[in-house]
Amino acid sequence: MKVFYFVLALVSCSIQAQVGIGTTTPSPASMLEISSESSDGGFRGLMPPRLTVVQRDLIPVTANDAGLLIFINDPFASIYGLQVFNGNFWENVYLLQNSVQPTAVDFTLTDKSQSEGIAEINLEFNIANPSATNGLSVTVAASSFQDLNESTSQVVVIPAGVSVYNATAVYSLLDDTITEGNEQIQFTITNISGGSGAPTIGVNSVFNLTVIDNDVKIWINEIHYDNVGGDVNERIEIAGSAGIDLTGYRIYHYNGTGGTILSFKSISGIILEIAGGLGVKNIPFAGLQNDAEAIALVDPAGSVIQFLSYEGLVTATEGPAAGMTSTLLPISEDPAVAIGMSLQLTGLGNTYNDFNWAILPDTVDAINSGQTFN
Repeated sequence: MKVFYFVLALVSCSIQAQVGIGTTTPSPASMLEISSESSDGGFRGLMPPRLTVVQRDLIPVTANDAGLLIFINDPFASIYGLQVFNGNFWENVYLLQNSVQPTAVDFTLTDKSQSEGIAEINLEFNIANPSATNGLSVTVAASSFQDLNESTSQVVVIPAGVSVYNATAVYSLLDDTITEGNEQIQFTITNISGGSGAPTIGVNSVFNLTVIDNDVKIWINEIHYDNVGGDVNERIEIAGSAGIDLTGYRIYHYNGTGGTILSFKSISGIILEIAGGLGVKNIPFAGLQNDAEAIALVDPAGSVIQFLSYEGLVTATEGPAAGMTSTLLPISEDPAVAIGMSLQLTGLGNTYNDFNWAILPDTVDAINSGQTFN
């Protein structure tokens, strides 16, 4: 008879798709409900699996095991508390007061831009509760190795007793000759060992690196700042390699008096091909004045690509071009030009130095008058 009732209970649980332990009415919202009250009128708790750190590390977890809960009971390591697997590493949920406070490691920065011409990728780490005697081994994985000289995750060894550590040349970039635009590589701390207690990975476990393609061709192709009467259609045109994502590029407008920044504009969008693998992008830029002023084209890493001026030389005293003296254009819009004219590059070529400056009818979002890309 007992067997019959047991089978009946199992069938009932299967039909309801819920299981109750110590209760016949599990919550409709739960797959499993455990009552704290036992049949003898007493009360009980839930005992999760208890393991040492060594035993925990033998569990064959994968990303699909996120949410797996255990209790670390390790007198040797002085660690007592709940841990959950978050799909990447074991994370402390709560440690008892008699546990050694764990060392936590994460990245100081979460994002940065760097030219592919700078080979070394340096990574800086924050270390909370560092051990005075026990160093750390930190494994850092890359989302892609296509633009790296390395092909596997790298291990960084951090000495004992430091709270900030700058690891040099953890990875190194391949400086190819392919025009491919800016790319993203994500570096993730996937494992740590050593330190104090049960070492854990901090909040900033991911570092995003924007690799600036140094094979990109990009230059200032056209400028209009002054015309007869009220200024109309003040703008700067950028030319460069088709397909380039201009996100992160900026144009800075410098004052000839004092070399200070008057304004700046962030650029966005994609350069579409017009001819010869090149295209142009028009950037409206109100406020350009008819006196000695300069324009700096700056890449996402903050490096100045060009620093051009009209109606006089300009030495920048602040911003990305600080300390630089401009290249003076051979022509200007002084006296003011007719509406519909602009300063623009003409000639045949595919880089800035192939062309010459002239005053011609403007060409918004098109190759300049008398200009040919090859």
